Amino acid sequence: MDIDILVKLADKFGYFAMFLFNWILVLGVPLPNELAAAFSGVLTEIRSFNPVYAYIAAYLGLISSNTFAFFIGQVFGHRLLVRLDQTLLKKSVERFSAFLEKHGRWAISFSFFLPGIRWAMPYVVGANRFPFFRYVLYAYPAGSLWLLIYFNIGRAFPFAYEKILGNLQAVLVSLSGLIILFFLVRYLYQSKIARK
Repeated sequence: MDIDILVKLADKFGYFAMFLFNWILVLGVPLPNELAAAFSGVLTEIRSFNPVYAYIAAYLGLISSNTFAFFIGQVFGHRLLVRLDQTLLKKSVERFSAFLEKHGRWAISFSFFLPGIRWAMPYVVGANRFPFFRYVLYAYPAGSLWLLIYFNIGRAFPFAYEKILGNLQAVLVSLSGLIILFFLVRYLYQSKIARK
């Protein structure tokens, strides 16, 4: 996405644009979360936006999109889980639900720091009927910390933030892949033991 368009939107709509940059990601707009968060910080340096108001606008966009995704998962995802429960994936769904019940709060918090997983986690947690207020307890503070990191990268490096994010993104995507691979290998290993 062209950054000039984002700057023009921010000039026209102000803090509301920062809210939208961070909210609209839930609809699959091709703008990475990290870029949207850092760009809100950049705008406080290259334009005369107040950093506190910019952070609050971006944070409200982030948590409202996250909450929206949670409820979409809760409304539509549960039906999918019920259907999967009638297939060969039944044991996998049960294991994941048990994992979420046991470790869900930390998985929710940690997911904010992993690309891809951050986007999917609210849908999955909502589909598993995780209690909303428990979700909020772990998602909102983690989202605040995650946004603070990227927002300040944008503020500290307004002309180099894209390169920094590109390098950081490569590391985080690799880490996400390793975590997914770890859980996949663990699942296959446990399935093999269960069959024996």
